[in-house]
Amino acid sequence: MAASQPRPRSLRARRIAILTLALVASACGKKGPPLAPFVRVPAVVTSVTPQRVGGDVYLAFKIPETNADGQKPAAIAAIEVYAITSLAPPATEAQRELATLIATLPVRPMLAEIPVPANGSPPPPIPLPPGVDRGAAVVVKEALTPETRVAVALPVETPAMVAPDPVAVEAPFGPLVAPAPATMPRRHYFVIGKSARGRESVPSTPVSVPFDAGSSAPGTPVITSTATDMTITWPPSPDARTSTWLLPSASARETSGELRRDLAVAASGRVGGPPQDAVGANATPSNTSPKVLPPLTAKSLGFNTEATRYHVYDVTSPSASARTESGELRRDLAGAASGREGGLVPVDPDPFAIAMPAPLTPAPVAETEFVIKGVTFDAERCFEVRPVDQVPGALVIGPASPKTCVIPKDSFPPAAPGSLAAIAGAGVINLIWDANAESDLAGYLVLRSEAPGDTLQRLTPEPVAVTSYRDESVRPGTRYVYAVIAVDRAGNTSPQSNRAEETARQ
Repeated sequence: MAASQPRPRSLRARRIAILTLALVASACGKKGPPLAPFVRVPAVVTSVTPQRVGGDVYLAFKIPETNADGQKPAAIAAIEVYAITSLAPPATEAQRELATLIATLPVRPMLAEIPVPANGSPPPPIPLPPGVDRGAAVVVKEALTPETRVAVALPVETPAMVAPDPVAVEAPFGPLVAPAPATMPRRHYFVIGKSARGRESVPSTPVSVPFDAGSSAPGTPVITSTATDMTITWPPSPDARTSTWLLPSASARETSGELRRDLAVAASGRVGGPPQDAVGANATPSNTSPKVLPPLTAKSLGFNTEATRYHVYDVTSPSASARTESGELRRDLAGAASGREGGLVPVDPDPFAIAMPAPLTPAPVAETEFVIKGVTFDAERCFEVRPVDQVPGALVIGPASPKTCVIPKDSFPPAAPGSLAAIAGAGVINLIWDANAESDLAGYLVLRSEAPGDTLQRLTPEPVAVTSYRDESVRPGTRYVYAVIAVDRAGNTSPQSNRAEETARQ
């Protein structure tokens, strides 16, 4: 029997296979539609914090570290800060176009890491270009001038006209309310990040600072010090605000029972007199003193006022060493080559290293006194005081008082040593006493005299650091009187300790 042969393909099947192969071959290597370029836009600047101090406005915020899509690093080349004075903060692009650019902060490019030299020494420092880094907390300062107080009229988009509802009936009278307080212009700020290609981030939420005048400067501070504290006192601002108070309202007094008019008096024909429900066995005697209510906080038509408080600032000038570390002064490394012996040359301060004024007071104080714990003697300290007022919607820190500087001097003697005891031995008298607790203690001086000890003389020419002493310069059979005084590093001496007597032995 012959072997079976494969079934031949039909002509239709062969044609379909050839067409399919042709279509696949024609599709290979064909390019699709072009993709949109990937755009990197810096993330929006958040948490812009404004603070008005006297005639200056400080804005604190953080440089973005990411792009708008959350990717790192941020494609940001600069930060631009804008300001505008108007009745309302800018809300549209047309309104923001009228703002003034007040500051530009260049953002430093990200540099590649320098490989460590083969000898293991640290790589040489790279001079950084001026600017700020991604993720850095920065502060921008603007001085409020007469020009900045001029308000700008913002363009307003005309809303679509809506036909009145013919069915609606307007009430003849509306509710009787106090008029809204007048809207005053404010200084509004917003921040925009820019990429190297000029692409801008979404503007930050505008923040506002009022122009309202707070209290004037307080008087010159007076500084006193003790061994452990510094106390700063100052005269209050001559126009310092006080809290506003009102008498209890009639409704409050009626609710408390002090004053309650019987609404049924007219119906009963009586005029005045006690309330209707007070007649009878529980009636209040006519000679009873009325109940006194506590005062209520004032509520004016538009706002209530708070008393002026104060912030204390340390305005001590930095020392030469501190200025050197901060970059204000630097060592000229080329001094030898130029013939100078390595002197200090001034360097322009970093224009982008602005700091928000930081008070010593954790919160504004209502009193005109502030105590600083800890004293550094023989070092100059300077202070000033500013008033703090709550204006509608903001906190305003006012102008500074005259600056007061003082160099505390240590004129405070240590305490007298305690529990001095003398123990006689063969040819020696041993002394022991309790240690003092002063941190600036230099040591102790031992005093001695023969009995009766009317005048004690110094036995130790220099202070001893320990709390014991061996007196080996005694004569057997002689009675001695001892005392100890403490000495601090400023040379102040304490009163004498208790006296101890002992007779020297053979």
